[in-house]
Amino acid sequence: MDAKSKLLTLINARIEKVTKLIKEKNADALIIINQANYRYLTNFTGEEAELILCANGDRILLSDSRFAGQIKKQAPGEMKVIMKHKNSVSEITEQLRHLSLKKVLVEGEAISAIDYQNLVNSNSDIEFEMALELVEVARNVKDELELDALKQAIAISSQSFTEILPMLQPGVTEREIGAKLDYLFKLNGGDGPSFDTIIASGYRSSWAHGVASDKKLQKGELVVIDFGSFYHGYTADITRTVALGQVPAELQKIYKIVYEAQKQGIATAVAGKTGADVDKAARDYICEQGYGQYFGHGIGHGIGLEIHELCMPALPFSKEVLKDNMAITVEPGIYLPDFGGVRIEDDILINGNSPETMSKLPKEELLVL
Repeated sequence: MDAKSKLLTLINARIEKVTKLIKEKNADALIIINQANYRYLTNFTGEEAELILCANGDRILLSDSRFAGQIKKQAPGEMKVIMKHKNSVSEITEQLRHLSLKKVLVEGEAISAIDYQNLVNSNSDIEFEMALELVEVARNVKDELELDALKQAIAISSQSFTEILPMLQPGVTEREIGAKLDYLFKLNGGDGPSFDTIIASGYRSSWAHGVASDKKLQKGELVVIDFGSFYHGYTADITRTVALGQVPAELQKIYKIVYEAQKQGIATAVAGKTGADVDKAARDYICEQGYGQYFGHGIGHGIGLEIHELCMPALPFSKEVLKDNMAITVEPGIYLPDFGGVRIEDDILINGNSPETMSKLPKEELLVL
């Protein structure tokens, strides 16, 4: 099977999964606004588009003339394409009038209140219902193409991290390191960073989301580096903590605790468990060691076309039952205010009772530079 045929087969399988969910809600169609979601169902990567997916599998993509050639090149299979000349609500309304639909779902987390009300007012003969994270349910379990892209994103991110290590020297700013790492993502074949790269050194390493600043690295500090590159739309999300020379004994201690906690969390990330089970395994160990109050965030989230999946209100990571081929992060941390912090994060593939750590950068010992 050639690449184009393989892609079409996977797209059709994705459509089938989502149309099944539409039918379960006794609806005739779903209006998709989230860019990641319409990309998942079309392979079209442009922005400012909408997709109407009917319960019978028919697709109508609303875009504009900027993307005509791109759609033709990227999107396989039968699909009606509309080049918009009016606002999106008017264009969607015009298409709905040709379809004889009774009930239509709309992505509630992606449409504004004003647009939704205008849509309802313009289509009085249709029953509309907000649907929360419907396509995301299908996206949670990755197919072969998605896993290939994820693993490539992880490889690119890992290579870039390794190449940045010689730059970690006293006097270099966090911002300089972050900029070089973001550059390396593209140089090594990625599509660029999937979030604001976190480079947090010294006291800032106790800031869980300390994005790169003008602070200069100093000897005797920990440096938390949280990074990830996109590749064909899919993202890695990895964190490593390194030491710039010898650091105080307590920082060395909490590194070992976080490493062991992550091991226990990963071991619990098996099919049938929930995100809460994974969290508890890691958190209980950190609490037993006396540092529970310094681990304030959740253990992880899903990854894929978006950096944070499985964490919205309708699909909270804590309650979601893990299934084979879900991709998640496991990222415990300990953050001691005004002193220093440690986080270790890896990308994990749910695989029966044998979770696969897809990100393989060394972590067993604190790396001292």
